[in-house]
Amino acid sequence: MIRPVSNRAGCALGAIALALVAAPSAVSAQTEGRFSADASATAGYANNPFSILGDDTGSALVTLDIAPRYQILTERSTVTLSGDANVQQYLRRYGRNDSYSGAVDYQLRPSERITAHTRLDLSSAVLGSYNSYLPFGTGLGSTGFGSPGTGTIGTGTTGTTTGTTTGVIPVGTVGLAPGLTDIGLYGLRNRRKTAQLSGDVGVTLSARDSLTVSGYAQATRYNGIAQLGDFEAYSGSLGYSRRVSAQWNVGLRASASSFNYRTVGGDSRVYPVEATVSGRLNQFWTINGSLGATFVDSDALGSTRQTSLSGSLNLCRQGNLSTLCIQAARQVSPTGFAGSQYVTTAGATWSRRLSERENLSLSGTYSKVGGNRAQSLVPGLQDEFAQGVVSYDRRISQRLRLLTSANYRQFLTGNSGRPADFGGQIGVAYRLGDLR
Repeated sequence: MIRPVSNRAGCALGAIALALVAAPSAVSAQTEGRFSADASATAGYANNPFSILGDDTGSALVTLDIAPRYQILTERSTVTLSGDANVQQYLRRYGRNDSYSGAVDYQLRPSERITAHTRLDLSSAVLGSYNSYLPFGTGLGSTGFGSPGTGTIGTGTTGTTTGTTTGVIPVGTVGLAPGLTDIGLYGLRNRRKTAQLSGDVGVTLSARDSLTVSGYAQATRYNGIAQLGDFEAYSGSLGYSRRVSAQWNVGLRASASSFNYRTVGGDSRVYPVEATVSGRLNQFWTINGSLGATFVDSDALGSTRQTSLSGSLNLCRQGNLSTLCIQAARQVSPTGFAGSQYVTTAGATWSRRLSERENLSLSGTYSKVGGNRAQSLVPGLQDEFAQGVVSYDRRISQRLRLLTSANYRQFLTGNSGRPADFGGQIGVAYRLGDLR
């Protein structure tokens, strides 16, 4: 039986696809192609790279990474094809660990009042693995080559997409919580494969008002015992935003999501309703946040059934040489073994350009997944996690960089017999092709 919420998500994605198909007549025939690829090699040590139980868990490792990217730009659209292949070879105990990802991203502005965006993501990675060197474009402080960036430490694809409309800051849309929703499976070395299609359409209704329609569909598969957590996720969202002053926007966002588990039985239907606000506090600080409630209807084994507060906060300071962002969020997301759970995350990232050639960044994050129902399903389930990363890079030449990093991460519950993971890496990265 098809759930009503899946129909809504399908209608949202269908509307987005229709807008993208109907729009090419407005796109200029003039195009520009840009190709680049970032290749890196690092060596280092990890004390417990897969968060396993037991003693003597450390190993030296060598990491090779290649991340190609190709962009097709026209007057009104941008198509980006990107990928990343990461190979880690451990010198003892763990052998080889490979992770792969790829994406196709299409952004379109068919008119001054309408923007559209769709994206397809594919990934395959081992749960619990950690590489403290992050591919270009996800690191804090610098994109590596060209102009300094303002990104944050990457945690993987989130399914979040945001439209851009003329004159009015649109309401952001919320997808799956990033990164750490499957910490209950850490230590088993299960591989997670994910395919996700997401998109949004933003419409400027007037000089003060905008509307954003968004949606995503995702399929997630696991290996081994974790196959019990295989699921599909569907979501649709509608957001309204109004500019109340030159610096501030307020709005309302409502979403409907369905998380359908294939083997453990039962589904979860989630309905968040949140008020939103975004604005500039002064010339340095900006804020973007939401607050409301999430209503849950679930018969999935171990899933939360609680109606509770939900929301997000992103507070950032952008200076000439440094960037500081403080982030927090609470929302319901599917997990790999314990059904759908509230996921609470908090963290801060800071980066500083030390010179024209040097960048330094710090990051700290905390994540809590699930509650008493998840613990009753899996006694001893680890559900609290914290980590910190320090990174330094130095540009040796226009295309060559030195990379160094150190990290520490630790489970805060369910941690008996599980050593903390700490270590670091050092290596070089080289940019091929376009430097922008």
